[in-house]
Amino acid sequence: MSDAPARKPRFGYRPAPAQKQVALKLVKIEVWSAIKAGFFVTVAAGIATVVGFFALWFVVGQIGLFASLNSLLSGVFGDGGVDIEQELSLPRVMSFATTLAIVNVILGTALTGLYAMIFNVIGKITGGIAIRFTNN
Repeated sequence: MSDAPARKPRFGYRPAPAQKQVALKLVKIEVWSAIKAGFFVTVAAGIATVVGFFALWFVVGQIGLFASLNSLLSGVFGDGGVDIEQELSLPRVMSFATTLAIVNVILGTALTGLYAMIFNVIGKITGGIAIRFTNN
């Protein structure tokens, strides 16, 4: 054995701490918590739906697809055909997008609560899902 003094580590160098691992089991999801989280996720998806419909309508209008479809349909069916620009006007598209977003928020929120209840039943039967965490 050596009687030499222990060397201090250089500045800024620290030995890596030992990693702790914690094993937990997820056996229950609070239904009300899942409903709240699901509501906010579906509201965000609803906003994205409305913005996406508007952006798609704007791009299709700018590239002249509505006019091209109108000329194609009038060439095929004659002048008494359907006016695509009038049928797919911005107010109609936005009302459809908003209705679709509202339905998705309602159904998505309800399904989130139902999924949490189903998970709770499965968690009672199987004992839950094992999850490992580290302090990294």
